[in-house]
Amino acid sequence: MRFPVRWTWIMLLGTVACALVANPPRLIVLWHALDPERGIALARLTEAYMAEHPDVAIYIEAFPGSRELIQRLQKPSERGPDLVLIPSEAVSELWETGQLISLERWLEDPQQGLSTEERKDLLAPIRPGSLPFLRDGLLIYAAEDRLRESGFERPPADWEEIRQVCVRGALDLNGDGWPDTAGWIASRDGRVLQGWLARRPPSEWKEWMEDLSFMLQAGCGRLVESQNVLRAFLEGETVLLFGSTRWLSILEQESESGRLKFRLALAPLPAPPGQAVPILPAWGEDLAITARDPVQQAAAWSFLRWAIGVEAQTRWARDARSLPVRRTAAMRLGSLSEAGTWQRMVMNWVLQGYFEEPSPDPDNLHRMEEALDLLESGSDVLAILERLGGQ
Repeated sequence: MRFPVRWTWIMLLGTVACALVANPPRLIVLWHALDPERGIALARLTEAYMAEHPDVAIYIEAFPGSRELIQRLQKPSERGPDLVLIPSEAVSELWETGQLISLERWLEDPQQGLSTEERKDLLAPIRPGSLPFLRDGLLIYAAEDRLRESGFERPPADWEEIRQVCVRGALDLNGDGWPDTAGWIASRDGRVLQGWLARRPPSEWKEWMEDLSFMLQAGCGRLVESQNVLRAFLEGETVLLFGSTRWLSILEQESESGRLKFRLALAPLPAPPGQAVPILPAWGEDLAITARDPVQQAAAWSFLRWAIGVEAQTRWARDARSLPVRRTAAMRLGSLSEAGTWQRMVMNWVLQGYFEEPSPDPDNLHRMEEALDLLESGSDVLAILERLGGQ
């Protein structure tokens, strides 16, 4: 009796193998320009999808930077990607040049689309050619001990308090009349300046920029290259750090290991006048479909739809050290954190919503960098405001 059973299994396995050869998994090509750490997290996420959808195989191609990916995307080729993960600010340009496929038919599909409730659950905007997938936000990190030494019991709640922390918290250690440490420090990529200017009416820009100019020239506020900002904060060179939410996990690790030289406090950026609660300035990556074949488009949408689901977003936010784009995922991540923890605090701010910064096209970014240079050199504020008029 054993032989018929054995041969039955052999025949069954042979039939399955032939079926796989005859109907191989559909190949979906995904391009991205994430850093290696997040690239690994994305690979794990696609593996989870393929485990649930064995009829699909996702091939990932990584680029050294978003510029290289977009340039390659704009060149005709025999086999481009089916899906792309691109900076949200690049979506408009790629949409206008016809590189991205409209998602309307998929979004409105009664079976596979997004319901009204699911759309309301998204914390970042849906664009005609993309859905939000990854977000980072801007926070105030504070060295609590130096903050108290500067006369503050909590991180600053408005721009005037930021100015006061800057003046009081900067230290002249060698007595030469120039601060050796800073009151606050931020990356020189324009996000702080651009985000805050965009949230204020033009009537307030002059006073705000005069304050910023004073703090930069006095040396108590500093704009530093991105790779040096976090290091300076960790080494105790400043009271406040305007930095990415992604750095929170690094600071948590430093704190748990005992290497952090100070107690850490967190706060959202102050709300502009007339706004009841602070909203995190956010930036990140969107998923978009570039496949031209309708069958490939349908397969690409299936992954895109799955990737912004609550389960996938909860997993992705933890693995990639990012903020979720689903409100329900943020609530779940908050509930998984103990009360009073930094993670719980950040998820509470996330639930208030994101402020998506204006799209920084290359010309605008160049003007912003010029404006920062002019501010640091002491140029006339009115001339800088005129230069920023296009913002």
